[in-house]
Amino acid sequence: MTSGRPRGYAPREGSKIGLKTPLVAVAEADMIPPSACVAQLDRASVFETEGWGFDSLRARLLHAAARHCILAVEAANAATPDRALAKAVERLSDLYTTRRGSLPTEQADAFYLTAKREYFLASDAPKVAIALSECAAASAAFAHLPTLATVRVTDLGAGVGATSVGFIGWLASERARRAITTPVRIELHAVELGEPAARAYEESVKAAASTVAGVTLAIKIEARDFRKFTPPPCDLTLCQTALNELLLGAEHERATVELVSIWSRAAPTLVIEPALKTTTRALMALRDALVQLGGAHIVAPCLHQLPCPMRAREGDWCHEARRIEPTPRVAAIDKIVGRRDERALFSFLATAPGAAPARATNLVELRLVTDTLGSRGKTERLVCRADGQLRMMRLLDRETTDENRMFVDAERGDVVTVDPLPANDRIAPTADVQRGGEYIDAETP
Repeated sequence: MTSGRPRGYAPREGSKIGLKTPLVAVAEADMIPPSACVAQLDRASVFETEGWGFDSLRARLLHAAARHCILAVEAANAATPDRALAKAVERLSDLYTTRRGSLPTEQADAFYLTAKREYFLASDAPKVAIALSECAAASAAFAHLPTLATVRVTDLGAGVGATSVGFIGWLASERARRAITTPVRIELHAVELGEPAARAYEESVKAAASTVAGVTLAIKIEARDFRKFTPPPCDLTLCQTALNELLLGAEHERATVELVSIWSRAAPTLVIEPALKTTTRALMALRDALVQLGGAHIVAPCLHQLPCPMRAREGDWCHEARRIEPTPRVAAIDKIVGRRDERALFSFLATAPGAAPARATNLVELRLVTDTLGSRGKTERLVCRADGQLRMMRLLDRETTDENRMFVDAERGDVVTVDPLPANDRIAPTADVQRGGEYIDAETP
């Protein structure tokens, strides 16, 4: 996570923490209908408006190799005039946020494919690269993937290829970062029911792979419903913005939970969903159900295997808000439609088979799930602790020292330790705040 909207945290309606009007809800998704952007901002969380440090946000840039992949795909897919594409984007945004019941019937429409391929692919691919980077920092099951001579990836509900393009971009960036130059074979097994989307998928992933030296690409596409598909042995299972289309109520049905459990027990798995309250809270419930079923553990974003503490508060949902540099085409369309929020907003859940590895510290680690809150005379941040507690911690300005300044300076989503950990959540001037997030080395699969 980066600076911006808090991760799953929003004040109650009418909260007295700087709202000009009572809070209705945090703006619900990264696909906000552009015509409603201003209205959504008026009733958005105070964490993302003036007075809360928004101007000081730092965009986390994708590694150059990952961005190069995505730019190549954007260039290959560019076929529609900007204003026509902008209309398609507005229509699809409206479909996702206010007319979700029409998704099954309208997904085959040409506007849907145009918007997904020429705009949303470049917006969604970075989410995969971002999430995989976090997973690789937390789990050997993900970290070893760039070292393999052959990487077998199953992409469920593959769509036009955003998820696989994001994976190729991440793999390219990790190999560049680690100076891995040996050849690699990427075997992509895509499951996508729609034939037009499947054709777009193949073109997109080929364009992405063409930018990576030493890559051999093998593609298998099956036109099937992923609910009736058992993935073959693979090294990674990916599923982006597909589970939410199965959601009928507040939580996923038991069949969906069992389906994801099969994926999780068989291979490292990454599920990405829209940052909607409804879909994210359903993902949080699914996370708890997977822990209860066993056979796999949570890699990210959680620090623990205990019940999700955010589920206790109906107004909370655990999601990402990452500021990234938009591609030129995305920036141009955003300008036309008037979209003012450049952040990538999404929720995700990553798992790996087996039991969770031990942490590398005896201290209670804390995940910073908000930016620094603009409280007078102090810095406050909501933290999700490795012992399963959700707490609001504070550091007084007059008690800020070189030893505890990390609490102020760390990015949203960073993991830190506070020694000693205060019982009253007020960090002492003598406390030592350090980055955490390391695991004891686990056996690489």
